[in-house]
Amino acid sequence: MRTKEIPLKIELFSKDDENDYLIGNPKEIVSILQTIAQRKSRVALYYNEGISMVLTLILAADENGVWIDAASNPLDNRLIERSKRIIFVSTHNQAKVQFVADDVVLGTYEGAPAFSLALPRKLLRLQRRDYYRLVAPEANAPKCIIHPVPNQAHVQQEITIMDISIGGVALVCEASGIELQPGMVYEHCRIELPDIGGVEATIEVKNSLEITDRNGKVKRRAGCVFVKPDGKTTMLLQRYVAQLQQQLASLKR
Repeated sequence: MRTKEIPLKIELFSKDDENDYLIGNPKEIVSILQTIAQRKSRVALYYNEGISMVLTLILAADENGVWIDAASNPLDNRLIERSKRIIFVSTHNQAKVQFVADDVVLGTYEGAPAFSLALPRKLLRLQRRDYYRLVAPEANAPKCIIHPVPNQAHVQQEITIMDISIGGVALVCEASGIELQPGMVYEHCRIELPDIGGVEATIEVKNSLEITDRNGKVKRRAGCVFVKPDGKTTMLLQRYVAQLQQQLASLKR
């Protein structure tokens, strides 16, 4: 059965919780980072106080440091290099891996632009939490129709759903499009779930950040929660997520 993709979002911990997931052995840290590099696992690089993010790769790691593939946009690279705190999130054997760098330097690795940083002194490794969330296939991604202007139902915007669960959705749109800012609430949002039917719900934006894909295209990703969904909406969402899981499993066979 195909495993679910782990969302590359930052996890926040109290000091006590952090100790439960902490890895401080340099040899173990090098081993984990080398495996991520060898498998070419995606890495989310958060900068600009965590507001902005690019997807990248770990190119190499040893006891002397780590090399990270640079972004395709030179402006992103300048902002990353100026950042005082950069958070990296990736996956290792179906666990989330997260570490922080206070300083990165833009240089070259094997003739291509890359960031170098010291080997992290600690690394957080989390086994998958017990939540029910799936990343929707891009080709089949459902859409969320929102009404951005209060009391003007005829004004609507269609936004692609990046991932969905019974608790909420992550919406992704062009950076030049509608601004989905934390705290905003949109009522009567319509989501058409393939082979299931339509649901209507109120969503609240909890977080928003800019992301740059590997092709250099800038988009805005907004994490939203459903506000008091009714029983029918919850049932249809559960049915859709279960159906999507079955489809992914069949592709694996």
